[in-house]
Amino acid sequence: MDLRLLRNFVIVAEECNFTRAAERLNTAQPSLSVQIHRLEAEVGTKLFAREGRGVSLTDAGRVFLDRARKILLDMDQSIALTRQTANGEFGHLSIGYDAPAEFRIFPHMVPAFRQQWPHVHLSLNALKNSQQLEGLRRDELDVGFIFLPVPLTDEFDVEVLAEVPLLMALPAQHRLASQTRVSIQQLSHEPLILFPRVLDPETYNQIEQLFLAAGASMNVVLETGTFLSGINFVSMGIGCSFLGEYARRVKWDGVVYRPLESQLVKTVAIIKKKRRGELVEAFYQFTIDNIRTQKSNVTSVRKRRRKSAA
Repeated sequence: MDLRLLRNFVIVAEECNFTRAAERLNTAQPSLSVQIHRLEAEVGTKLFAREGRGVSLTDAGRVFLDRARKILLDMDQSIALTRQTANGEFGHLSIGYDAPAEFRIFPHMVPAFRQQWPHVHLSLNALKNSQQLEGLRRDELDVGFIFLPVPLTDEFDVEVLAEVPLLMALPAQHRLASQTRVSIQQLSHEPLILFPRVLDPETYNQIEQLFLAAGASMNVVLETGTFLSGINFVSMGIGCSFLGEYARRVKWDGVVYRPLESQLVKTVAIIKKKRRGELVEAFYQFTIDNIRTQKSNVTSVRKRRRKSAA
């Protein structure tokens, strides 16, 4: 059925007069009458009773008016939703992330994105690098937040977002807890708590290289899959752990954090497969722009502080 016929029928029903309805529709009255006759023929019953110069709805017409209004409203809403979805205003995003993104990227970016795209549902999945890359390749994830470096191919778009220095989480009673900084040599033979190599081979290898360069011996006594469990085992006195500086935000009894003398910095990046659609592209670019704005604001604040101190 032609939706235009439904819209014209509703206008005639509201006006109860073909002449006034034709004026509202900016059409000729005879043409409108023909259209209503056509609609009645298609429905198979009279929708209007002619009363002198005016018309009134039949019982069937009143039922049809109620349904026509609902159909037109539903169609208008469907068209609006379709256009909004095409523009990235509606939809669903499946996002992979690890602790660095949760603490360094999400606090500013996610609320800002939700404010601009309130009808986009975000599904956040805590995953390591290898799991995120696999999810992206299988199209199970739309976007990931990973540590670089990782082996990548031309199928991905990648943008660096932040640098995250690693520090040491130490038991509060550890012999090194009183120092302001910790060297790799001092960690030789110390019991260490690390992420499993299979989950984060790049970081594991970087730490190994630091120990080799310092002539120190690694003594990994425990491997754990999350940084919170790492902090928990440190508090038990099981060992020391390399964690991102964002770990300082987690106040845990029995744990102190100390920077390393040999700086180990990890790079956080956003990643997606190329040509993933309007919404994914919008989220990807929004995140990049949001982080750049944050960095610019931080730089401006630091400049003002230096001027004030001078």
